[in-house]
Amino acid sequence: MKEIVYKRKVNFYETDAQGIVHHSNYPRYFEEARGYFLEKNNYPYHIVRDELNIDIVLLELSVKYRKFLQFGDTFEIKTKVNIENKYYFFFEYEVLKDNTLISTGYTKHCCIKKDSKKLTVIPKQLLEIMKR
Repeated sequence: MKEIVYKRKVNFYETDAQGIVHHSNYPRYFEEARGYFLEKNNYPYHIVRDELNIDIVLLELSVKYRKFLQFGDTFEIKTKVNIENKYYFFFEYEVLKDNTLISTGYTKHCCIKKDSKKLTVIPKQLLEIMKR
């Protein structure tokens, strides 16, 4: 399973009154990392939508907070994907700062046809990326 590393810096607006990254930002970080995963595999989301005529739908989200990030911290998100079956797949995330584990999480997804909004199998183009 291929792992992609997305690097980022904490912005001030992402912090709370204590100067710590608000918990609601981690799902956003995960979304950024997913998009980066697709880009680094030469299949950015706009191509997935336009060429394959599908949307990738978020079905489930889980985050475990272990430590915290603050304004100005640089961190990375290690992202990998697991295929459950021909319809469902998971992205797994590890958020690290200086090799210290900050947070872990996962998101579960499926694909739907853009026009009918009905569940469809994971297209072979995406499966190839996920299996690399």
